[in-house]
Amino acid sequence: MDLKALLFDLDGTLLDSFSVHYEAYEAMFARFGIRITRETFLASYSPNWYLTYESMGLPKDSWGDANSHWLEEAAKRQADLFPGVREMLQRLSGSHSVGLVTSGSRARVMADLERTGIMSYFHVLVTGDDVTRPKPSPEGLELALRRLRLQPAEAVYVGDAYADYEMARSAGVDFIGVLSAFEDSRPQPYRQISSVVDVLTCL
Repeated sequence: MDLKALLFDLDGTLLDSFSVHYEAYEAMFARFGIRITRETFLASYSPNWYLTYESMGLPKDSWGDANSHWLEEAAKRQADLFPGVREMLQRLSGSHSVGLVTSGSRARVMADLERTGIMSYFHVLVTGDDVTRPKPSPEGLELALRRLRLQPAEAVYVGDAYADYEMARSAGVDFIGVLSAFEDSRPQPYRQISSVVDVLTCL
């Protein structure tokens, strides 16, 4: 089938948010007496932040408070788009359906999209609040496809984490990986591009 849609992850893919997320995690975990380093964070990081909490030894009865603290800390900081993202989305939206499938909370994601001026380019938005099972479950990606009335073979998902790849694979959607500070340097079982704007050369 012809490619009809490009669906993107947000953090680490379109938004250069590693430092914002790391600093928010660092401050949040400190409230519970847990010290993290970049190395321990990368070793435990997952778009499903409950897996990160579990890996870092945060008691389950503290996860609700941790969510609130993280959002509070993240709101103090702002991340910029990677260079060329706005122009890329503008170009793609003229020829394809463009969507966002992210684990982030709807309020935080919407604020980032409004602040960076890219909201209007997306034909579909799926956030962590729209699903019951976070990445790597295919639920979010499958929901986006249903809303666009497309088959898996008609879309590509672009993300920066192994969980993004697992989600796409489970949904039967082709995947393009972006090199990211959220992932360590180990070789991955999928094709990778150095910058998200390079996706234009893959079409």
